[in-house]
Amino acid sequence: MTTVPEVGARVPAQVHNPTALDLFSFSASVWLLHRIHYDTPFTTEHEGHPGLLIHGPLQGVYLTQTAESYLADVARIESITYRHLAPAYLGDKLECAGIVTGVDGHGIDLDLWARKGDGTNTTIGKARFALR
Repeated sequence: MTTVPEVGARVPAQVHNPTALDLFSFSASVWLLHRIHYDTPFTTEHEGHPGLLIHGPLQGVYLTQTAESYLADVARIESITYRHLAPAYLGDKLECAGIVTGVDGHGIDLDLWARKGDGTNTTIGKARFALR
């Protein structure tokens, strides 16, 4: 995108389907050592989950990447917040997208979400981008 978007413009979706190696690598790289992200027997037998969980912070990275790829030519990230609503598990495809909710002389506001294939929002967020 090379022009400032209008309110209501859709942020194109990016689909992520992390692998077990992605989850392990992310855990190691950011020192998130909870075993529910990389140890299947522990996760299913001791914690009662149906499979490895996709990290909340990794979903936050996906939201950030989605927004940045959309606005890279016209704005830079100023802030982002997100919160988790539902678990996402290994094998879930996450569609990350958003909508422009505000535009002013200084920046662009976005609502963002990560959504599983069944339509469940797993993570929602808000971002503010400063115009270049």
